Amino acid sequence: MLKTENLYWTTISLQEKMTTINSYEELLNCLLKDVNVAVKAGLTQRSDLLKVQLKINELKVNKLKLKNGINLSMRALCQHIGITYDSTFLLNRTMEEPILPSGVLKNTSGHERLEVQMLNKAVEAEELQRKLAFGEALPQISIGAVGRATDAMDATSTNALAFVTVSVPISDWWGTSHKVREAKIKKAQAQTKLEEATELLALQVEQAKNEVNETYFQIGIAQRSIEQAKENLKVVNDNYKEGVVSMSDLLEAQALYQDALNQHTDALCNYNIKIANYLQATGNYK
Repeated sequence: MLKTENLYWTTISLQEKMTTINSYEELLNCLLKDVNVAVKAGLTQRSDLLKVQLKINELKVNKLKLKNGINLSMRALCQHIGITYDSTFLLNRTMEEPILPSGVLKNTSGHERLEVQMLNKAVEAEELQRKLAFGEALPQISIGAVGRATDAMDATSTNALAFVTVSVPISDWWGTSHKVREAKIKKAQAQTKLEEATELLALQVEQAKNEVNETYFQIGIAQRSIEQAKENLKVVNDNYKEGVVSMSDLLEAQALYQDALNQHTDALCNYNIKIANYLQATGNYK
């Protein structure tokens, strides 16, 4: 199930990046028309036109790679969940605001994990074996009674005898005591395994919790980066129109804005994957 979650969010991330690259492509095509007109009018150098064309060619290559990546990711997802792949199939998912970590993280150390429950059962089983072995070493007590009744010429005589016997297993005492010691050792070993597993799972949970908090922090940083890159693009674009900055500066500002959008997409998808990892670590993944 966790692999399905990873494949799902990887595909979502790639699809969102395709949306971003399509918008970037439209922006470059509009810029190409404007620069082409400016070159013909003698308002700018032909080198600016070539720079835009090179950026568009680079974008086409990246777009093809991204398309292939989406195709492979979708095929892997369909194969994993057992459905037939369709080239027109798209995951209908919008990148909504993430839930706060406080709505996900709980005070747990992984005791709900199946591994811990199985180790607990192993300890209980070894304790039962110890009790059984110890019971074999205890004296066996038997209670019985013997009675006799006679009737001679309507004269009744009744005799009864009750007895208690105690059987001490002397002959098998050594073997039985060995079983008791062996059962104690096995229980101690099972208890040690349980304690070690519990400690390791607690570390896993703590690491998963930290990763959830870290990726949520990255989302905030990525969001601020988008705002800054957008503002930078606006300033550079205005300066380019005024002839203050070069075409290279404008293309770089556009590329920075696209990178900021992609980083935000990665942060959102990675956050959901880290939440799934945390839920698995705590034994609450459905």
